[in-house]
Amino acid sequence: MQAVVVSIGSELTEGFITDTNATFLAQQMSALGIELVGVSQVADVLENIVRVLQRGWDDADLIVTTGGIGPTDDDLTREAVAALLHEEVHVDQELLSSISSFFRSRSIPMPEKNTKQAWLIPSAEALDNPMGTAPGWFVRHDGKFIASMPGVPREMRRMWAEQVVPRLLDRLGDRVYVSKTLKTIGIGESAAEREIAEIIHRGDPIVATYAKDDGVHIRIVAASPDRSVAESAVSRTEAEVRAILGDYVYGVEPATLGSAVLAPLVLTGDTLAISEAGSGGRITSLIAEEPASVVHFSGGIVRAFSYAASINGIDATDPAAASALARTEASSIRGMLKADYGLSVVVRLTPGERLDLTKGDIALCLNGRTADVAREHTVTAIPSEIRRRAAMWAAEFLRSSLLEDHSTRG
Repeated sequence: MQAVVVSIGSELTEGFITDTNATFLAQQMSALGIELVGVSQVADVLENIVRVLQRGWDDADLIVTTGGIGPTDDDLTREAVAALLHEEVHVDQELLSSISSFFRSRSIPMPEKNTKQAWLIPSAEALDNPMGTAPGWFVRHDGKFIASMPGVPREMRRMWAEQVVPRLLDRLGDRVYVSKTLKTIGIGESAAEREIAEIIHRGDPIVATYAKDDGVHIRIVAASPDRSVAESAVSRTEAEVRAILGDYVYGVEPATLGSAVLAPLVLTGDTLAISEAGSGGRITSLIAEEPASVVHFSGGIVRAFSYAASINGIDATDPAAASALARTEASSIRGMLKADYGLSVVVRLTPGERLDLTKGDIALCLNGRTADVAREHTVTAIPSEIRRRAAMWAAEFLRSSLLEDHSTRG
């Protein structure tokens, strides 16, 4: 089966939001063995949407649209699909009753405009949306399909998994696709690819590396008419990759980097406190968002570098200021919040001739039951990139240091 993805919304074409839906769908289709032959973004203009849908209809067996199924005048996906297939819309009373119930359950009167969300055409069936008011459409017409889903990612992903994929399975042939994504940190994409080059070059299973905000992902995909054969191929390849990359691998999707960092603390019952100076609070946010943080995260303090240096009596202009501040703050935050470990992340920015020539001195320190563990990095980039790298280095430093400390303690 060949497919196209059409992302609908002027907020996309005008650059206000990033099209993460298309990336998600591309990954999902690859795992299902659906060949994605094109991705398009189109503004909220009816004739433009119809034109893009017509191209997709000519090129593929399946069109998947996201966005444009809300109740407002600029939500035009339904109109465009109806125009493409030359079918008339009608109000489905069962859908209308369901949408009305949604509003009644929240003690809110249903706006008249939401009646539009109860539209159907003869070729379409409604797709349930338990997370919102906008039902999707699944269209069967002349042996081809159109799946129209919300643009809100959490709504779209659930509808795709629960409503669309089950309707497609009997059309995907007898090949089963099994995939697994390993997540790594502390190694760059080029280095990771070089380490597992021999595995990648085999071509079966397919192995590819991807640089992401939470590290380098390594995706393994195997296909076979027999699921057990595909699963076995993925498992063997995973074991080979893990044997080569070792502790760089911190989890399997959908595991988060934050959960991997907290895992050593969960095993021992220890707690962590964090002090950040000049880093924007990124590592604190990463840890605080994890469920385990309720028990194992004592808290964090985020301050500007110059302010943190001044209250500690450190000259912010001293070349060694970042390192000195990191060691002071790691011990201080641990004692202040009565934690088992204190982590400090310090970023000192020195402006260059241009914004992208800003120098970042990054100092990390972990204070625990034994001696401090410290690390330093220097990088030249724009400030936001310096802070992003500081958070990634801090996460890898914290995880590896905790694992090492726990192994030493036995």
